[in-house]
Amino acid sequence: MDIATLIGIIIAGGGILFAMFETTHGNLAAFYSTEAVIVVIGGCFAATLMGMPLGSVLDLFGYLKKWLFGKDMKVAELIKSLTGYAEVARRDGMLALEEALKTQKDPFLRKGLQLAIDGTDPEIIEETLRIEMEALGERHRKGKKFFDIIGSFGPGFGLTATVIGQIAMFQNLGGDASAIGKSLSVALVATLYGCILANVICGPIGHKLAIRSEEEQFIKEMTVVGIMSIQSGDNPHVVEMKLQSFLSDRQRKVLDKK
Repeated sequence: MDIATLIGIIIAGGGILFAMFETTHGNLAAFYSTEAVIVVIGGCFAATLMGMPLGSVLDLFGYLKKWLFGKDMKVAELIKSLTGYAEVARRDGMLALEEALKTQKDPFLRKGLQLAIDGTDPEIIEETLRIEMEALGERHRKGKKFFDIIGSFGPGFGLTATVIGQIAMFQNLGGDASAIGKSLSVALVATLYGCILANVICGPIGHKLAIRSEEEQFIKEMTVVGIMSIQSGDNPHVVEMKLQSFLSDRQRKVLDKK
């Protein structure tokens, strides 16, 4: 699991639960309302179904997996692999990479090098890889859009439930005090649900997915440059220098120490 995500969940969840516990002296049930859940959660899900294709909505667990278990960029490992492939190609020829590719787990890198080994035209190799990059980016954008939609509608449906609760409260003015209290409670709890949904759940998830997508596109851009450099016959040092051009000075210093 992504450590930063785990820490964020613990801090946010723990802080909110602590505040709830302290303000109600342990009566956490005060923050639950079936009516608010139906309007806010159900309403947001319904709005998402109306705003996105069903297939994109059904990919929810895939989006969550990417958010929870996304891996950090392994730039040093990629540069080392591509430089190693360049050495093999320079010394033994492109066909010698066939054996080296058997242990390569990255399908994108494996596909690009296989095209180069097969003698495919450089323009076709680059075009094929960039089409795959664009398709990947589009899939990632759908994941972010999913949580953006829910997050944008959360406060609105929270307000809807709040208005419903207030209407019920005004209708009971002069009547049963407990009914007034229940209606007001529903109104406030619904607002809380909308705020949490937008700012604690969907907002952070959407931002993390966007960052993960940018990181993956960055890695794939490096991969394309490395493959094209190997295919053109550049020596390993040139391949390494091209790949290091993607890095900041600090990243290069860290890489040099390894």
